[in-house]
Amino acid sequence: MVLIQICKSVVLKGALKSLAALALCVSTQLAFAAGSAAISGKVLDHAGHPVVDATVMVYHAGAATGYSLFCPSCYADCGKRTRTDHNGHFVFHHLREGLWFELLVAKSDYQPKLIAKVNPSAGKPVSTVLELRHKISEPNRIFRGQILDSHGVPQRYAVVGPVGALGHAKYETSYAFHDVLPGLDPIAITDSRGFFEIDSVSSGQSKSSSALPPLKILISIEARGMAEKFSVVPAGREYHPITVTEGAVVRGRLVESGKPVNNAEIGLFAHPHGGWGLGLEANGNPYDEIKIGTRPDGTFEIDNVPVPGTWYVYAKMESVATHGATENVQCTTKHNNEIVNLGDLELKPGYHFRGRVVLSDGRPIPNGMNVTISASETRNAQTVPLPPSGQFEFDGLAAGSYSVWASVKGYSSPPLPPVSFKAKNGHTYTYTPTAPPISIKQDINDFTITLHPNAAQSGD
Repeated sequence: MVLIQICKSVVLKGALKSLAALALCVSTQLAFAAGSAAISGKVLDHAGHPVVDATVMVYHAGAATGYSLFCPSCYADCGKRTRTDHNGHFVFHHLREGLWFELLVAKSDYQPKLIAKVNPSAGKPVSTVLELRHKISEPNRIFRGQILDSHGVPQRYAVVGPVGALGHAKYETSYAFHDVLPGLDPIAITDSRGFFEIDSVSSGQSKSSSALPPLKILISIEARGMAEKFSVVPAGREYHPITVTEGAVVRGRLVESGKPVNNAEIGLFAHPHGGWGLGLEANGNPYDEIKIGTRPDGTFEIDNVPVPGTWYVYAKMESVATHGATENVQCTTKHNNEIVNLGDLELKPGYHFRGRVVLSDGRPIPNGMNVTISASETRNAQTVPLPPSGQFEFDGLAAGSYSVWASVKGYSSPPLPPVSFKAKNGHTYTYTPTAPPISIKQDINDFTITLHPNAAQSGD
């Protein structure tokens, strides 16, 4: 990808940055349509009895339609808390209309729980069940920590989740970034002193389980108003201090022919992207894509970007394909409370990519199938539905390397050979690509994807 602009950064003192961000946040949120929404619900235990005096908190929010203008925990309603009454009921009044909300429910001796994307406009009460948490007494099955900010202030209601585990055998490592790691508490919430505890036997398992627990676990930490953080915690009774920081702010403006582009989505993705290697050591930058929407004047602001880091910033294809495309803009975040000004991101005419998905047995494409194109260096992608003819078209593609694949139930492409690469830590890693890379430097009109029945590939 061609880099059209290098970030210019200005480091401000924390107080000045906070005041400027607060003023911008207030002025922008006042621009939302006035209105008041409410969410009510009930918290029960596994036997159907009400859970009394549980804390219910508005943890995240986002735009119900269009794209969110703020980070998920930056909306004014985030942080509101209430408690369940003697019937397990709770209610939030005076929430801003036009948003969805994610609720966090927690009480001592129960597994905390996140209730995703509650839409007040649906008008339906929320019901959720908390499971009892069986505490473990063996030190080798307990992982403990304390979340603090850079001034040593404990971070209450931070969400901590295990995403990786290191076993007893050499290099025995497991990951579950989008699922639950077996045998580990799926989530923990810090208390008023910032402490959390994750046990290696979940509530659904027996305390007498003989399986060896992990030696260490890899956790992700999300504290409100702080950058995401990963940390490795060993087993034992000791509470390990973990410091989270505010991160940096990345700002810019999306324009087309000098005019602002409203209601588009901006992506920020680590460059080079990485993951976790053997022994739970970081290999590159492991953070996932951060997304934010543009305001009526085309501006955007991405808060709590981890530091240090190098990033690509771009307009998301699915939000601007009819207008064009932006090339990747590279920038670097170096310090906490730094403001990185990108200037204007220019939408320019993009390329077309037309093709057809063909099934080798001659059958038409079933209903509900899709084809996806994804940029090789970022998480920028488009997905379109496939008609029975298999014809598809993508618009608004910047020059660069992409992968294209079709998702048709019962069919797949011939397997590709594995690709190996040597990481900076000296280890060699192997993966199997989803699709071969395609270089797009002009319009493409005759691309064909041939899929074969899965049974035929397996020799059945």
